[in-house]
Amino acid sequence: MSKAGAPRQLAQTMGDLGLTVDILINNVGFGTYCRFEDMDPEREQEEIMLNTAALVDLTHHFLPGMLGRKDGIVVNVASMAAFAPCAYSAVYGASKAFVLSFTEALWAETRGRGVRVLALCPGATDTGFFEAVGSRDKAAGSAMSTPENVVQAGFLGIDRGSSYIIDGRNNYMAAQLGRFLPRRRVALIMERISRPKAH
Repeated sequence: MSKAGAPRQLAQTMGDLGLTVDILINNVGFGTYCRFEDMDPEREQEEIMLNTAALVDLTHHFLPGMLGRKDGIVVNVASMAAFAPCAYSAVYGASKAFVLSFTEALWAETRGRGVRVLALCPGATDTGFFEAVGSRDKAAGSAMSTPENVVQAGFLGIDRGSSYIIDGRNNYMAAQLGRFLPRRRVALIMERISRPKAH
């Protein structure tokens, strides 16, 4: 999905098979973890394409049909990273902030039209994510959630009609940090928390 045109090809294939999408869960993405200047630029472009462009493209293909039927669910998986600048994962955090903002805007646009839209924001979760990143340093100090808990949070958010939901009470409290502290302070706190052990 990180290649241009891949979401369109998927939508075309599903159309050719006569399949209707009633529930769209955009949960494809990956993160990177190192100093920005040390990251492979091509890898960062793939990250942007997969985490944001593919998600938008898939939503473009399937949301209109849901609206036409006045029935459907769109869940875009964002992250706790959406709520604060993420030093050493700058592109990942920015991409998830995009997902949160985009999804909340769609939630507002589609209210009362039969389609439920939710941004699901998990914290560190016991999946293969950190192995793909190449380091568990990013999860330092985080209590790992389970995929099952994240799914349950998603069901709860949909049932409530929320625009977003954060998995876990501690994660929810941490996400409020930016409401009470200057953004500069939040950025510095996040840098200290996220700093690779080698530094």
